[in-house]
Amino acid sequence: MIDRNTLRVKSPVYAGLLFIVFALSGCDSAKTPDEVTRSFWTALIDNDLATAESYVTDASKASLAASSHDYSNITSLETGKMIIDGDIASVETILKSEETSLSARPFETALVFENELWRIDYLRTRQNMAGTVFDDFFKSLQNLGERFQNQFEKQLPLLEKEIESFGEQLQKQLEEFGRQLEKKLPSKQPEPQPDTI
Repeated sequence: MIDRNTLRVKSPVYAGLLFIVFALSGCDSAKTPDEVTRSFWTALIDNDLATAESYVTDASKASLAASSHDYSNITSLETGKMIIDGDIASVETILKSEETSLSARPFETALVFENELWRIDYLRTRQNMAGTVFDDFFKSLQNLGERFQNQFEKQLPLLEKEIESFGEQLQKQLEEFGRQLEKKLPSKQPEPQPDTI
């Protein structure tokens, strides 16, 4: 037979345990895109691939496992503006390196609402990160072009003088060449007239 007193004592304990289990399992679903972003990047920085994988979309898991990611030189993680548009979101992310020569560039961590949770779209996030590399490349090309233009503008008066001097030297040489040709060519003798003897 079942002892009702035992059930009464155990029921609140079981109810409490069930509540704790449900509360802990519900913590994951309550994470915002910003919290998921922070947890994901923290796991990658700590080289905890298993935890990082738990924050990505199903479609991104293979890509995350296959890609190389060494974030051991990252000293801090910052998140900024968060945009949620239906089932997609983006969080501005800045990873600061211990190398002071590298400036931290913000990029967008892309997220998708999948299976009732916000998950990192790792493929799109990597594309966003690559975009910042190209931005730096194009900026450096632009800076190089501006420096070249400034140097060219500084050298332009000197270049004009050189061209003018070269033109004068060329004209003198042409005149000298003409004089030498005149000396070497026989001078024209008047042709005899047919009626004179």
